Order: sequence, then structure tokens, then C-alpha cells
Amino acid sequence: MRSVVRADEQRPQETKKETNQEEIDGTLKTELDRSTPTPNNAPAFRTPSTMTRTHKIMLAATMSVTQFMMALSVGSSLLIIPVMADYFNVSILAVQWVASAYQLAYEGEIEVGNKAEKIELFSGLLVAGRLADLYGRKRLFLFGLIVGVIANIISGVIPNRIGLTIFRAIAGLGLSISAPAGFGIVGTNFREEPSRTMAFAALGLGTPVGAVVGEIIGGLIAGIGKKGWQYVYFLIAGFGIIPIISGVIYIPRDDEVSSYVNPPIENNIQGEEVPDQQESAVSIRNIKRVDWIGAGIITVGLSLLMFSITQAGLTEKKWRTPYIPPIFSLSIIMIILFGFWERHIEIRSEIGIPPIVRLSIFTRHKWRVTAILGIAFFDWMGICGWVYLTSVYYQDLLGYSPLKNALYILPAPVTGIICCYLVTLLAPRVSAPILLALGGIATGLANCLFAIQSPDTLYWKNEFFGAILQPFGGDLTIPIGSVMISNLCDDDEQSIAGALFQVSLQIAGTVDLCLSSLIQTQVESIHGLLQGLRVALWFNSACCWFVLVIIFLAFRKVGLAKDVAKGI
Repeated sequence: MRSVVRADEQRPQETKKETNQEEIDGTLKTELDRSTPTPNNAPAFRTPSTMTRTHKIMLAATMSVTQFMMALSVGSSLLIIPVMADYFNVSILAVQWVASAYQLAYEGEIEVGNKAEKIELFSGLLVAGRLADLYGRKRLFLFGLIVGVIANIISGVIPNRIGLTIFRAIAGLGLSISAPAGFGIVGTNFREEPSRTMAFAALGLGTPVGAVVGEIIGGLIAGIGKKGWQYVYFLIAGFGIIPIISGVIYIPRDDEVSSYVNPPIENNIQGEEVPDQQESAVSIRNIKRVDWIGAGIITVGLSLLMFSITQAGLTEKKWRTPYIPPIFSLSIIMIILFGFWERHIEIRSEIGIPPIVRLSIFTRHKWRVTAILGIAFFDWMGICGWVYLTSVYYQDLLGYSPLKNALYILPAPVTGIICCYLVTLLAPRVSAPILLALGGIATGLANCLFAIQSPDTLYWKNEFFGAILQPFGGDLTIPIGSVMISNLCDDDEQSIAGALFQVSLQIAGTVDLCLSSLIQTQVESIHGLLQGLRVALWFNSACCWFVLVIIFLAFRKVGLAKDVAKGI
């Protein structure tokens, strides 16, 4: 950053003094233009000059296909498990790890049995997000996809179950590298509305579409024969080639987008010298080094947290299991230690390593970033709880097969597709707090409809409408929340912001599945399965409706999503 001449420096001639003062003013104006927030108080950016309308559409489509491929892999793999078990001549539980390895590496979760009960672990999204912000989002995005495609091709030809499990994990790891980079690509290349909201909606649209297509493809391939499962992985690899080719063509080079936003220059309007600490803050943000110590602490800490919470919901003695409280306590200590360490290296610029996450991201703009993460957290609790509890309702209470269970909740992903499209129409016109509130109310009602449902009631009375309402909490919150959190974060934080968003959803899923199963089983032991389900469903409704409190406290004065930083 250019230094500013001292205002008290002596000038031998008045003309020279005036000239130098003009240079000072010009320097300050340039610096302030680069650092002062834009009219909506979001960071100032330099947009790529080549982004035509067609270019934007193809870029958004590339991001959507990536999400489609991820959801397709999960949806199809679960339905071909019986075929794979027959092929390898092992039990369904033994081959379950083939599907779970992918989800563990990408989503940080493991399916247990046929129901939506999961063991979740931290997948390293924060580290991937930081790497993308430091070394280039396009580079990390394409690298992750290439790894995923190669691993999928090998998965289709490898005859060994253990080897197949390993390469499914590698495929998931590759896509977990691409996911935060994709968020950052959208956040840094779509600056204007309504294209910005449409791009984030497209990013989310691929998930419900991939889930529906995955279930259909998985069901069809399951009937081909013993080797039918191999075609699924070849198909996923084929879909993966599409965003690689389009990404090379349509994702702008990282050097075309301003990678860093200089912090505001304070107290130098009168020509004062820029403080050394501030210059250090600028330079430290441009150092391309990774805080591996912090990465290790938070990865282990969150993994232990996920493990302890999940095990408390699965083991017979719950929290009284001897090893669970110590692991949980250790995880909390490590997460707190991570916070102190990140704050330490953020302040001590002489260390020369930028933090994984600048903790100021949570407090800036009147805690609105934290509020968005909270809204996503509680909405996602309601969504995950609904999926888990309805699977218990259909499979354990009514005795339906997993396939019939999937058919009964099929309206949910179909509605999700419609909802993602509606976001592109409503977000530029309707207040963001209203849309977020509608999402929380809708998913809360979805849980409520099943809570008041009687087993002998027709499907079309409550269950169908519950499946219709369930996706709104996620499919309204994720694209709108993504726009809001992207507008509140600096340009060099876009991928890490996306990673934080994803981690909040992961933790929400873990916590809710633990609490929902705990509530359901505890009440079931006294009042029976139906009453246990009802109490747990009411709990999930309350989680969704708590979102209304957060919206009122943090966003009651906010208009459209793009204006989230105005008036701060």
C-alpha cells in the first residue's frame, strides 16, 4: 500500500506545497476508493470485464452441474447397495461403507443402516475454503473435480470392495475441495442483481435435481443385474467432465478478479502517516501461507465434537457412556483453543501466517454473519429431523421398505426444484427477512403435520402436504443466506464464508439427529413409538420457528438480500 506523505513536512515553496498536497489528496482518494465500501456498504470489487450475459448463464450452469453431480452420487449409491451386496457376496451392512465413505469425505457423515441416522465427522471444508481463497478458486475447483472424476472411473472398474471404498472416499474428498471454491467463484464473479441471486439459486438447484435423478437412476440400474452398480459411477464421472470443460472455458482466471480488499484507511485524512500495524494487516492478508496448526486443531476438535454427540445418541447408555463425556470435553477445549490461536496470529502479524478464519467475521456488521449462520443452523435442524423422523415413521411404525419410504417423501425434492426457481423470481423483489421467515414457518409446519398425523389417516391429508412444505426452510435459506453472507464478507473471504455456511449445516444435522433420536427413544420407552415421534417432531418445529426470533433481532430493518449491509 502506498505510504502517505506527512502533513507537517516542511515545503520550501508554496507552489510545491500545493502540488504535494494535491498528490496527498489524490493518493488518499485512490486508497479510499479502493477500501471504502460501496453504496450498499459491501466491499469494493473489480469485476471481470468479459462477463457477458451468456458467460454468466454458462458459469451459473457450471456451478449447478457440480452440485447436481454431488447429489446424484449420494442418491443413486444408496439404492444400489443391495445389488452391490449381491455382487460382492457380503451383507448389506458390510457394503454400506462403500456409500458411506463418499459421504464421510464430502459431507462428513456416515449412513447407519437403511434409515437417515448418521454419524457425522468434520470433512475439512474450512481448510479447503482457505486454500481456495489463497491459491485460486478456479484452480482448486477444477482440481477437486478432476480428482472426483478419476476416482469415479476407477470405482467403476475396481473389483475389490476395500479398494472401492477407498476410491469412493477419494471421490468425496475431491468434491469437498470443489464445494467452497464454487461458492467463492459465484460470490466474486456475480456482483449485480438479479444475476447474483440467480447464480446462488442455481448453485442450490443442482442438489434437489440430482437427488431426484439419482433415486430414479439408482432404482433403474438396480434392476439391470449384478454389475449394474458399475454404470452408476461411470455416469457420475461423465457428468463430472461437463463442469470441468465448461469451467476451463467460463470460469474467469483468478487474476481477473480482485483477490483482496484493502482495509479502510483511518485517521489519515489530515495527511498523517499510515500506522505500521495497519500496513502489517494489509501485508499479512496477502501472504499465501496456510495456518496448518489452526487447521489441525479445528479439524480434530470438530471431528471429536461430531463423534461424541452422535455416539451419545446411538449408544445404549447415552451420555453415561464412559468415553463420551471426556471426548466431548476435549472437543470443546480444542475449539476454544482454535479461537485463541486464530486471534493470536491475526493480531501478531510478525508471525507471518494469516488465520484460517478471521474471528472478526462473526462480529462485523452487527453480528449479521453470525445471525445468518444461526438461521441456517436452526432451519437445517428442522429439515434433517424431518427426514430422520419420517423414515422412522414409515419404516419402523408402518413397516414400509426403504424404497417405499423414498417414494412417499419424493414430493420434497420435487418441490425443492420449484422452490429454487421461485427464489430467482422473489429474491430481487421480496424482502429477505420475509422469505427467510416463510422458509422457517414452512419447514416447521412440515414437522407439525406429521406430529398430528395418525397412522390410519390417508397419505393425502397430512403427509403429502408435509413433504411439500419441508424443503422451503433449506431452499429459501441457503440461496438467500448465501447472497447475504457473501455481501457481508470481503473478497478474500468468499470461499471460507461458503465453508462456514456448509459447516454450520453439518453441525446442525449432527446435533438435531442426536437430539431427535434421543427425544424419540426416551419418550418411546415410556409412552410408545408414536408418542416419541410426535414429541421429537414438535421439537423440530420449535427449532424452525426459533428462526423468527433471530430474524427479528438481526434483520428487521433489512430489505432485499442484496441490501443486507446497508445502514450499518
